[in-house]
Amino acid sequence: MKKLIIPTFCFAVLSTVAFEEKISAAPLHAEQANIEDVMFVQVNSGSLNMRKSGAEGASIVAKLANGTQVTVHSESKGWAKIKANGKEGYVSTKYLSATKPGTLTKTAVTIKTTTKYVNVSTGSLNMRKSGSDSASIVAKLTRGTQVTVYSESKGWAKVKVNEKEGYVSTKYLSATKPGAVKKAEATVKTTTKYVNVSTGSLNMRKSGSD
Repeated sequence: MKKLIIPTFCFAVLSTVAFEEKISAAPLHAEQANIEDVMFVQVNSGSLNMRKSGAEGASIVAKLANGTQVTVHSESKGWAKIKANGKEGYVSTKYLSATKPGTLTKTAVTIKTTTKYVNVSTGSLNMRKSGSDSASIVAKLTRGTQVTVYSESKGWAKVKVNEKEGYVSTKYLSATKPGAVKKAEATVKTTTKYVNVSTGSLNMRKSGSD
């Protein structure tokens, strides 16, 4: 009886074909679709430049305000390819945030001031345009005038009085309001004596003459 011999290479061919079909039917995980992330512009001041390419010297496509929503297509070497307001370009990734930042508010600058008074013995105090004896005179301030002092430097104070601003010498300013200047009263020193004549009387004359 003859044995039926089937070449083994046929199984190998069939197996190879089946394996290739299985591979072809499987999804290609190596190729991933682009993921579009939504992010927000976050700058402390001004605006963020969206450029034509990922380089500092590239031309500016648009300026994006703080909080602007952008769609990120990809990121590479510190740059993100985005789309915002119907335009596409590149921005630095360090100015993007996953959460929308709050509206920026202007920081209120508080200037500490003090109240002082002009304290001159006579005449008036010159308020000048700058802290110099040769600067032009803005106003003349009388004794006791209240001034608002903003700063003091090198013997000069920057002040405001009656809606005018200028500089005065610090040595003529006082923390307390000085009193009005009083004229000195002359004090005459007197003594008491008695007339002493042996006879008659003593003549009191109009002038110091006998």
